[in-house]
Amino acid sequence: MKFTVVIAAFREDTVGCAIASIARQTWTDWELVVVTQGDRERTRAVAARFAEREPRIRSLHIADAGTSRARNAGIAAGSGDVVALIDDDCEARADWLEVMAEYLGAHPEVGLVGGSVVAPPALQRGISVCPEVILSESVYDSRATPHRPPAGWDWIGCNVGIRRQTIEASGAFDAYLGPGTDFPAGEDTDYKLRLEALGVPMGASPRLVVNHTYGRRYGLRAALRNSRNYAYGNGGLAGKLTLLGDPRGREWLDETRHECLTAWLTRPARLPKDLNRLRNYVGAYRLCCHRYRAKGGMLEPLQPARASGSVRPRRG
Repeated sequence: MKFTVVIAAFREDTVGCAIASIARQTWTDWELVVVTQGDRERTRAVAARFAEREPRIRSLHIADAGTSRARNAGIAAGSGDVVALIDDDCEARADWLEVMAEYLGAHPEVGLVGGSVVAPPALQRGISVCPEVILSESVYDSRATPHRPPAGWDWIGCNVGIRRQTIEASGAFDAYLGPGTDFPAGEDTDYKLRLEALGVPMGASPRLVVNHTYGRRYGLRAALRNSRNYAYGNGGLAGKLTLLGDPRGREWLDETRHECLTAWLTRPARLPKDLNRLRNYVGAYRLCCHRYRAKGGMLEPLQPARASGSVRPRRG
């Protein structure tokens, strides 16, 4: 089993650690495509240095920013049987690809497998945020239990292995969802929904570990930005569903509005955060519905120059 590992690279200060973690893998049949974006010259330089030393590593550059665009470019450039995704502020455990190969070999029915993403401990007091997902050993088969994943099942885009034939059946990541776009989250949830609709079984295993080594952000400003990005990304995804004629888009909007306007009754301190989340969620939903259309299952801006660089949406 050959892996194409794809890193959508933006951060020059941490991408080298992510690359090095792939070079240390106990499973040796892999290629790594590091996809840099936009005008990040220092990030390109880091990727180029690794590519010069290791023939299995390639550095690829795209002009337009966006994690989904970068992942799509890396997937297209690779030749592996399985595409493994990791982010540029993460480090894969040394047995990451070996465990992934063992899992996919033992579960030929699944189209992908996601793993746990472990946040580092906070190194200073005060407010900090870091995405973390600790999974159960489980398989979600939407044909058997439609819209009812098992407890503890999930996956996110910084720790997942997707069979090449699954990608060929489901298509690319939506280029207008995810970091670097108007809707800076929700691209992995969108992909889950599409696989769910196709009836593709999706596995999860806590034995598949990626450390979110450099993912912790400190301070109130970082926490607000994190909340804003998740709310805006998930609001955009809800808008996309509405454009596709899926009633869940409006249902998620109404549920978010109800939750944000009533949760303060039992948790008054959350009111400012919830109101900020609601404002961003609704704003993104409206932006998506008014300035985008859904074509071929993907978002497309009505005015391209305006655009920037059950399975449930993740909450920031």
